Parts: sequence; C-alpha cells; structure tokens
Amino acid sequence: MSGQISILCFGDSNTRGTRPDDSNTRYERSDRWTGQLQVMLGSDYYVIEEGLGGRTTDLEHPRTEKLGRNGIDYFKPCLESHSPIDIVIIMLGTNDFKNVYNRTTNEVANVLKRYVSFTKENYPSTRIILVAPAPIVATEPVEFYDKESEKKSNELAASLEQLCIEEQIDYFDAATVVNVGEDGIHWDLASEKKFANSIASIVRNT
Repeated sequence: MSGQISILCFGDSNTRGTRPDDSNTRYERSDRWTGQLQVMLGSDYYVIEEGLGGRTTDLEHPRTEKLGRNGIDYFKPCLESHSPIDIVIIMLGTNDFKNVYNRTTNEVANVLKRYVSFTKENYPSTRIILVAPAPIVATEPVEFYDKESEKKSNELAASLEQLCIEEQIDYFDAATVVNVGEDGIHWDLASEKKFANSIASIVRNT
C-alpha cells in the first residue's frame, strides 16, 4: 500500500452497510458507502472499513454474546493495527441512544471528544473527520429506541459541530444527504452513494 493515502472508516452498522429491510444482511461491498468511496477516490487511496453493528462510543453491550461493542476500547488498538493512518472518519453515537443505556446527548459528545483527543495525542499527523450520524426515526413497535431516543439523536449534530470547531477538525452532518430506511435506523441504498460522494469531497478538500 506504499504511497496510498489510507482512510480508516470507524463506525457502527451504518459503516458496515446494514440494510434497513433486514438487519441480518448488508449491502454488497460495491454498494456500501465505503466501497463507493474507494471507487470515487481511486487507487491513490486505501479505504479501510471498520463498521460493527451495535457499536457504541464506550459502552458494553447488555447481551453477553455481543462482544466488543465498546468502541473506544477497540478504536485504540485499531489505529495501531492499521497505522500509519492518514485520515480517520469517526461516525458513532446512534447505538448510545438505545433505551437500555439512558444516555444524554452531552455524554455522547464528550466521549467522542475522547476519540479526538486520543488521535491527536498519539497520531498527530492523522486528519480527523467527525461525522454526526443521521438521526433515528423511532418506529412502531418500539424495541430499542423511542421518541426520547429520536430527540437526543436529533440534538447530537449541533454538539458535534461545536466540538469540531473547538478542536479544529473536519465535520460533516450525515443528515444533510442521508435518508434512513423503513427501520428508522439504517440507510436506504441511494443514501450510500450520496454519503460517499460527500465524504469524497471532504477528503479531496485538503
């Protein structure tokens, strides 16, 4: 991979490419935003997909069989594993708003600040792009998310935008181009391409 600009895409099921009509399946690599980003940027770039369904910012999953969902515990060795990383794209927060966690918007934003601080301190040459996830649309019957979850997820973008201003890093609001599908969480197919195109524009704007 010598000479290529490496991009680590770190997120949850919407980085993994989970389909809104069946949470047990994912879009094909060529349809996922990470795969489309690779094609858009070309061979001068190396896009690394690190998406995991259920991943939180720093919380353990209540179901013991769902191991490794604590994002920050995996993020640190992940950066080391793929080092050197030229650009890291972080898009997390949706799963933190599940009922079981009872988390506030400020709590989520503060943990994401820890991601930024860790990256800056340990990998100062790595460019950070922090993405506010598209807000949840609470659907019936409610299983994991409710209207309070939806409200909090809608408030997160403003907090993350302010964080990016303070930290002088790149920011993008996924809601400006993304539509969630029928489950109210995962993106429709058209959104994968729209999001990839937006991220490609940010990456090229150095």
